[in-house]
Amino acid sequence: MKLKQLADTLKLELRGDGAAEISMPAPIEAGAPGTIVFAAGPRYAAALRATKASCAIVPESLAGDAPCATLISANPYADFARVLEVFFPPYRPPAGIDPSARIAPDAKLGAGASVGAGVSIAAGTVIGRNAVVHPNVTIYPNVRAGDDFVCHSGVSIREGVVIGNRVTILNGAVIGAEGFGFVEHQGALVRIPQVGTVIIEDDVEIGANTTIARATMGATLVRRGVKLDNLVHIGHNCEVGEYSRFAAQVGLAGSVKVGRWCQFGGQVGTADHAAIGDRVLAIGQTGIHNEVKSDTIIGGAPQVEFRKYRRYVAVLPRLPEMLRRIRAIEQQLELRRDASGGGNE
Repeated sequence: MKLKQLADTLKLELRGDGAAEISMPAPIEAGAPGTIVFAAGPRYAAALRATKASCAIVPESLAGDAPCATLISANPYADFARVLEVFFPPYRPPAGIDPSARIAPDAKLGAGASVGAGVSIAAGTVIGRNAVVHPNVTIYPNVRAGDDFVCHSGVSIREGVVIGNRVTILNGAVIGAEGFGFVEHQGALVRIPQVGTVIIEDDVEIGANTTIARATMGATLVRRGVKLDNLVHIGHNCEVGEYSRFAAQVGLAGSVKVGRWCQFGGQVGTADHAAIGDRVLAIGQTGIHNEVKSDTIIGGAPQVEFRKYRRYVAVLPRLPEMLRRIRAIEQQLELRRDASGGGNE
């Protein structure tokens, strides 16, 4: 499209030739005529000066470094993401219901819904407008989902789950399966009935093969704007605060409370009933076993404050040599004791 048209779509200030033809976005190091790139900060200034792209999305501070047309942005990364959506809109099948879908007579689908092959939607379910339910999704009875709900193939949503507006669930996720609860009784393990539900608020994205367990009683809560990567597990009665982000293989045990705007790296795990404040950053493979205060960075298992964790990591490679030195010192002390007749020095 013409650069002027793209600038109008993004509502960004254009500096340069609006008649330039933009054929595709590109990373800054691969910028070529007809492409649009972005530079988010000063560390990209050199690459920006060398780019052959026709346009760059930049902050005001980098506009003078660009040898091409520019779109001025307060957040170039976010606006480049919008460019990607313009040139590569997400796949959406046409509205309608595939003949092989099985939908209960009393289930309700909003206007503009698309339901794929092999979908099963049980009694009492209500889904809002413009929903997309891709093939082979199974939705149990009495589920509620809002407008612009997107559910990819192979997802299972269990009975009574409540889902807000603009929620996307990726392939193979399971929402609302029984929580992991057993009690010892007469030499056996007896399952504790999990009679609660899962509530997912607006603007949440749930990754492929992620699982969110239903509550024993009450609800497992995933608050507004949460983003979960693939293979994440949220245990029963957990609460994940607004706009928190979990990378792949994060696991929360039961009854964990996570605050707002937290970020967990891959394979972070928690003990049950852990309480984690707002804006906590946990680096990959952190093991969280108790309370974490707001606005802290943690690492290690069990978790410690990040500066302390860095010292631990720095020491680890030196441990074998330190052990050899300690043993040598012990041997020298033993020889001195022997030479002095075994008495104390």
